[in-house]
Amino acid sequence: MPRPIPAPALAFSFWAVFAVLTLWLSPHGVAVDTDSQMRLAQVRDLLHGQSWFDTTQWRMNAPFGLPMHWSRLVDGPIALLILLGGETFALAAWPLLLLLAVFLLLARLAQKLGGARAVPATLLLALLAVQLWDLFAPGSIDHHNLQLVLMLGALTALVEQRPVAAAVTLALGVGVGIESLPYVLAAAAIAALWLHDEPAKARRFGVALAAAAVVLLFATTASAYRFTPACDTYSLFYAVLMAVGGAGVAAIAMLPRHRPAAFAGLVLVLLAIAALLNPACFDGPYGAMAPRLAAIFLARINEARPAWDFAFFAPSEFFSGYGYALAGFAACWLAPKSRVRDLVLVFAGVALLVATFEIRAVPFAVLFALPGVGAAMVRLKPVPLTLALLLGNEAAFAVAGAALEGEGHLNARVAVHARQLACLAPAAMAPLARLPPGRVAAFDDQGPAVLAYTRDGVLSGPYHRNTAGLLDNDAIFAGPKPRAVLQRRGISYLMTCAATPDWEFYAARGGLVARLAAHQVPAWLTPLGSHGNVTLYRVD
Repeated sequence: MPRPIPAPALAFSFWAVFAVLTLWLSPHGVAVDTDSQMRLAQVRDLLHGQSWFDTTQWRMNAPFGLPMHWSRLVDGPIALLILLGGETFALAAWPLLLLLAVFLLLARLAQKLGGARAVPATLLLALLAVQLWDLFAPGSIDHHNLQLVLMLGALTALVEQRPVAAAVTLALGVGVGIESLPYVLAAAAIAALWLHDEPAKARRFGVALAAAAVVLLFATTASAYRFTPACDTYSLFYAVLMAVGGAGVAAIAMLPRHRPAAFAGLVLVLLAIAALLNPACFDGPYGAMAPRLAAIFLARINEARPAWDFAFFAPSEFFSGYGYALAGFAACWLAPKSRVRDLVLVFAGVALLVATFEIRAVPFAVLFALPGVGAAMVRLKPVPLTLALLLGNEAAFAVAGAALEGEGHLNARVAVHARQLACLAPAAMAPLARLPPGRVAAFDDQGPAVLAYTRDGVLSGPYHRNTAGLLDNDAIFAGPKPRAVLQRRGISYLMTCAATPDWEFYAARGGLVARLAAHQVPAWLTPLGSHGNVTLYRVD
């Protein structure tokens, strides 16, 4: 009987297939989504001399700048790849390297859960997981793919009983973005179980978590947040909670008895500390956001929709994403019963719960469930297994979702999305880039493209911290006195795109966009030309 191919070799083989296909389909590795464009601007600023401890985007919210809540933990490796091979190389290499880590980790989990046979099944499911295609395609350099890798790494470390590795990857995940916080809480519950069964591991976990929290605060956190208890980024708030929590777990592990009661007391202490540091954080990362932004900004972010709302907005994506995550969670119960399966269920269940209230967590739920799905499938006989692999992958769910939505409705949505992306492309920014640099008022989603492809400053972008910019943008495009805001901000150019949701949103409320839609251009705007649906004006 031939020996099975080692799991790392299988992981590399499946990853190579994905890499070849994506590089063939996207040979230039150009960032097209707003967050990747913003990340590219941040990395370039770092390479051009901006401090590691200053994450302010000085060209957004012009002329005042925007204190970004993003982490240098993502900027650093991308900047290094640019120094090694150039920008195009880095845009392609970074997401593909992260995907290689995903495949290697999935292979290890699958082997632990279902044996050698589960490895190729899980990797095939990963290759066909449409949730991963965009996240790891060339040009995708925002922080979500790195968070997925870190949280999958934390799950693997917990499965393999490596408490130090688990603590460090969890801390790094929170350092990259607060979306990782639910999995830190899940890991804390697992550490509580270690207190009962394996206190030495609980002690190592606690010490590593506390140490990582402190190192992150002083080595990677922007100076503005080091002594500020901000809710939406790694800051003093999260550093203190993780340091005290980790030290508390380590101390409790050394107690001879009464550990459950001590752990309950630690939880109460941490809640009290959180309330003292910043009670607004109990409302979530958007707790400090201006109330007016809820209607004009937050309510229009598709990835922040709850699952039941997203189901009506994009039925096919809902079915292939949330529907597959739900099916995958259910399939995990059919995997061989073990402690490994229970850990996979905890992480997949937490992610699915988060995705129910905020659809952007679906990739986490899908990824965590894949080893369980693979391990469950390989328990079948060859013919049923083949059928399960053909019908039980996310690509098959995507095809079924498209059929349920209907060809006409789906094609219309895809066409609208393509026109929207064209408004953010380098070609759409080229006419602006040829003009003398100035300050630009553009629709919110166009802001990062202005930063990435021109030398101009821009008023607004789709970021909740940009309160003043978002409100002034709204006043320009839908308010009664747009020219006064433009003059106050010293705006040189105004840009619109008739294919974006912003155009419809502003036009329906009257104001400047409604006038432009009716071909009534004010005398103080001079048309400078159009590219597709993008129109550029000089502000006189």
